[in-house]
Amino acid sequence: MRPVFPKRRVQGLLLLAKSGRSAQGMALIEALLASAVLGIGLATATRLTLHTLHTASDTRQRTVALALALDAMDCHQSDRANCALQVATTVQGTSYSLQVQLQTRPGLAMEDLLVRVQWPTVGPALGATGGNLGGGFDGSSGAGSSGQTQSRMGELTLNSSRDAVPTWLGVSLP
Repeated sequence: MRPVFPKRRVQGLLLLAKSGRSAQGMALIEALLASAVLGIGLATATRLTLHTLHTASDTRQRTVALALALDAMDCHQSDRANCALQVATTVQGTSYSLQVQLQTRPGLAMEDLLVRVQWPTVGPALGATGGNLGGGFDGSSGAGSSGQTQSRMGELTLNSSRDAVPTWLGVSLP
């Protein structure tokens, strides 16, 4: 025969059983919430890493373009004989197109130099505002919203002037 418990005791056991199921449900909700927070954190870290890689690649391409432009500018400023007006070169897998324009100012013994380097960039538009950073340096051109991968052209332009008077007509030193 089964022992008979008072009603109170039985109701207390039922309450304990119900609260045990409730605690298990809360633990499941806590685990799901913790997983969601961890997933969002990992997605953010991945996106930050990808942005850092694109920024590093963009910086490398701009540095190479600046070196090519300064080389061409130096060659034309010093009026060397073998300075090319158009050059296409590939550095570290990126193709760069260099163009130099010489234009004489009418009525003056001055020549304006314009050196333009263009290269294809792939990735999100990192600074597609194209603002002038000073010193004749133009930001990259192209349209695209942040976060979208589009093929566009990066561009760097340097402007300068030089004296068109021949060097042999210079001032003599005492």
